[in-house]
Amino acid sequence: CQHISITEYVPDVVDFIEKTVGKGFAYASNGSVYFDTQHFKKTHDYPKLVPAAGQATAADIAEGEGALASEMTGEKRHQNDFALWKKSKAGEPSWPSPWGPGRPGWHIECSVMASDVLGDCMDIHGGGSDLKFPHHDNEMAQSEAYHGCQQWVNYFIHAGHLHIKGLKMSKSLKNFITIKQALEMYTARQMRLMFLNQRWDKAMDFSDQTMDAAKSLEAKLNNFFGEVKAILRKDWTKTRQRWTPAESALQKALEKTQDEVHERLCDNVDTPEVMRALSDLVTETYKYMKQTETPQALILQRVAQYICKVLKIFGVIEGMDDIGFTSAAAASGEQAVAPYLDAFTDFRDAVRTDAMAKKNTDVLKLCDSVRDVTMVQLGVRLEDKPTGKAVWKLEDAEALKKEQAEKDNAANAKDSAKRKNKLQQDIKKMEKDLGPLRQALIPEDQYWTAGANANKYGAERDDSGLPTTDAKGEALSKKAAKGVKAEWDTFQKTRATLAEQSGGKPDEFVKERESELAKLQQELESLS
Repeated sequence: CQHISITEYVPDVVDFIEKTVGKGFAYASNGSVYFDTQHFKKTHDYPKLVPAAGQATAADIAEGEGALASEMTGEKRHQNDFALWKKSKAGEPSWPSPWGPGRPGWHIECSVMASDVLGDCMDIHGGGSDLKFPHHDNEMAQSEAYHGCQQWVNYFIHAGHLHIKGLKMSKSLKNFITIKQALEMYTARQMRLMFLNQRWDKAMDFSDQTMDAAKSLEAKLNNFFGEVKAILRKDWTKTRQRWTPAESALQKALEKTQDEVHERLCDNVDTPEVMRALSDLVTETYKYMKQTETPQALILQRVAQYICKVLKIFGVIEGMDDIGFTSAAAASGEQAVAPYLDAFTDFRDAVRTDAMAKKNTDVLKLCDSVRDVTMVQLGVRLEDKPTGKAVWKLEDAEALKKEQAEKDNAANAKDSAKRKNKLQQDIKKMEKDLGPLRQALIPEDQYWTAGANANKYGAERDDSGLPTTDAKGEALSKKAAKGVKAEWDTFQKTRATLAEQSGGKPDEFVKERESELAKLQQELESLS
């Protein structure tokens, strides 16, 4: 691996351009030097990567060349010609050249440095998909002109752009994120799995959804490796070794996956389909483990080792000989602590089973605390199984803490949402109940002129004191009069009930209820 800088290659750039001019593929103009695309097209294919760009408009060229395009108008023989050497303006960086002080063009830098390091032919060239034209096409053209060949690059690998939540990552869109920032939110392994789940040559989306999918796949694989290692820790040599149709079927599934992975990698390195095939193999193996009373350790080991082999190729797993995401050093440490963790897990299983039988919630909470707090701090995952036998797995302590924190936050969020829903229902009911109570506090002689009835009725009353006209002085209809009578009866009934419930202190009773309502509203606001 070499780290090189164009400032160290400026003399080489000048020599490269002089030779290209001498061959008739470039020309000087007003202190700058341009590549003659029309002359080059007489003996070479141009452009190769984006053939349609051969008919590019001035706007297309401007988009590709940026600010240089407008500066070069009038200096070029053809609009598709591009700068090999650009005359420097006052204050701009410049180096001496036969054409005057100037600086290298955009494309020439790559050609000169790559030619020095790799020679007159490059096997594989990478870059972003947006660099096909004009950058890579022009880079190839000037290099083929210089070296006198028809093909300077054998294979181009153009990667898709990184998108953030569906939009291309760009500082102008303010959705720019650095690797360091991403690694503060996710682990390097989760990031790698996220990229492997997407086509390398298409736009890659970095979002909550793609990262959740990566984390889910990581958990599935991690749990699988732990289950296999738990079986391998047992004295499996004393169990049945002869294969049944179940083992034969799993072996066929493994061989099918191996063939598919090979085919997918040969097909443009299709990593998403490779990861899907590995995930499907894990699913099939889980089915085998569930349906078989005593799963055979060796076939499980074979499946796990193959999956790890592929993941190691992708850089997802460290080490060479272990199963799982732990390093080889951690794997040797796992063997050392295995007897102690086995003994502790068996003891906890016995205590937990007894507590469940006796419905001792205090002891069960302690068992959960050991699993979710103590062992997590030590980097040990304990998984309780329906059989009553827990399985332990050694994992990265920090990753476990983060996972447990996410579980706790999710549980707290669920409890908060549940409490919020309960508060909303209680507030709604209390407000509904308080309405008639507040109305009942109105003195009888003011009932038809205060509260909800203010400005609703006229001053005329019947023998019972009920209004007979509306606010305009018009007589109430029979239906309206009947409604007034029913409302009055309800008012009287509510007053009587309130007086009984409040012990003769209705105002204090209603104030207490309003205070309770205010407390519930305040708690609801704190949860929002």
